[in-house]
Amino acid sequence: MSKKGRDYQVLKLEVVLSFSTLFLIFLLFSSEISAKNYLIDTIKSSKSKVSGAYYDWTKTMAPETPWKHDYNKTLVSKIFLCSRNGQGDVDRIYLKFEEVLEVIRKMDNLTLGLPKIVYLVGWQYNGHDSKYPAWGEVNGHLKRDQDQTALESLKWLIKEAKKCHTTISLHINMIDAFEDSPLWDEYFTKNIIAKDKLGIPIKGEVFAGMQSFQISYAREWELGLAQKRIDGLLELLPEIKDAGTIHIDAFHSMRPSGVGEPISPYLDYSIEDEIETQRKIFRYWQSKGIDVTSEGGIYWLRKDPFIGLQAMAWHFNLGNFIREDWLHKPDEFMSLPAIFSASTPMQCEAEIRKDPENLTGLLEQFCMNVVPWYYKRNPDLETDGDVVISKKLVICPVLWREKAVIVYGKKRYFAGKKIELPSTWGEIQEVQVYEITLEGPEWTSSLLVNRNVVKLDIKKDRAVMLLPN
Repeated sequence: MSKKGRDYQVLKLEVVLSFSTLFLIFLLFSSEISAKNYLIDTIKSSKSKVSGAYYDWTKTMAPETPWKHDYNKTLVSKIFLCSRNGQGDVDRIYLKFEEVLEVIRKMDNLTLGLPKIVYLVGWQYNGHDSKYPAWGEVNGHLKRDQDQTALESLKWLIKEAKKCHTTISLHINMIDAFEDSPLWDEYFTKNIIAKDKLGIPIKGEVFAGMQSFQISYAREWELGLAQKRIDGLLELLPEIKDAGTIHIDAFHSMRPSGVGEPISPYLDYSIEDEIETQRKIFRYWQSKGIDVTSEGGIYWLRKDPFIGLQAMAWHFNLGNFIREDWLHKPDEFMSLPAIFSASTPMQCEAEIRKDPENLTGLLEQFCMNVVPWYYKRNPDLETDGDVVISKKLVICPVLWREKAVIVYGKKRYFAGKKIELPSTWGEIQEVQVYEITLEGPEWTSSLLVNRNVVKLDIKKDRAVMLLPN
């Protein structure tokens, strides 16, 4: 081939390669644009489909969406795992994931298999309140030795806890922010961090030596970042969907440092806009099949108790509902039905944190608080026989078990106490007495039944369960 011919072939090849390169660039650019458009469309879709409207619970006397759990038949508690210090580093590890399972096993024995929900506190980064608003990393200091990551250990715990009638989920926060957070720069630049009218970040409370700031729910939602934060957590730990519950701590409608004013005066969002966005957040979690529980119902940092949207309040106070003024409060309001007033009769957090080995104090709380709470909150579960609920003595059926009565004397001995048994037990000649312990019920004796009545010496601070022979 002549030199002229070779030059022509080279030129032809260069042209083909150039067109190929341009075509590839076009495809990549188009894909990037499509991905961006998809993200934008997803954000727009999530914003448009989720309502911020008030839910009128008085019309249905039922939640807007049925709860995934019955919070009047489930003991809700928290377990504190890890604290962080004023520099943002780990302060103290209270329990690792493997140790948590041992606590849960003991609690299950103590509560006689009652269904339970446990929210983990300090599960992320370097402990409780660490690096909010980010939720993107499981606390590496809590992992089991045999696992490669803490995330793997957390997934293991969630799976194993089910064997102990326990649903594991997380304690999170959607209002607080700290300067060491991976999201701080983005949230500051995009004006999600609450600022005064001059654009200066507003300082909040100091938690464990670190200055907190608050964020605007409305601004975060408007930018699609609240949805992104929730979706990211569910992608990290899809087991939360199976758990069907999450606890949002401090889900206030106002800053504690700015009661009665918008969260971020720098923006145009009113308190009502923030409340409307909170309703959207409740509904967004619900759209994923997840109940939201929170710290309180109505209190000084809320105008709306979100009745019918919030499944349960850690600190439920009926007196606040009666005394305080709140959005759409019915005239002559005096009470809420059980489905809207769920709380917990035994928080467990402080006792476990103090004594995870012996769970000191929880046996008394279980007998004096939990068993009577379950009995009173579920009047549809009919029973008869003796029921005594006083400050010193509890004799009460254990309604989540088929046939069982619990007996407990607080700091007092009761000799030869006559106890009438439930008639549903039928004609029985004998009952078995089991002491309730952290290792499970331990048989102690048998008692003869005379005309459906037994005599029992009730030892102080000892809990026993009576079962038909």
